[in-house]
Amino acid sequence: MPSLSRDTQRKYAILRAIDTMERPSLQDIASETGIPAGTVKRQLTSIREELKVKILFIRDPSSPEGANGYYSLEGWGILDPSSFRNHFG
Repeated sequence: MPSLSRDTQRKYAILRAIDTMERPSLQDIASETGIPAGTVKRQLTSIREELKVKILFIRDPSSPEGANGYYSLEGWGILDPSSFRNHFG
């Protein structure tokens, strides 16, 4: 089986982090994966568009202008969650 591209590895690492962490912020995901925060944000857009995964950003109502919050995985799109977790979890 061929190895995954760096881009795919990053997408899967981000998905795994959001799936396994409790209320992960952008900084939490970046720290967990070792991927820079700006790249995480770009990859999140790509994951949503390419894989049709539903990832929401839940804003903290107590933070100024809703700047703080966390990410929540609400739908797996074209991915099967059980298979993903078995292979990449």
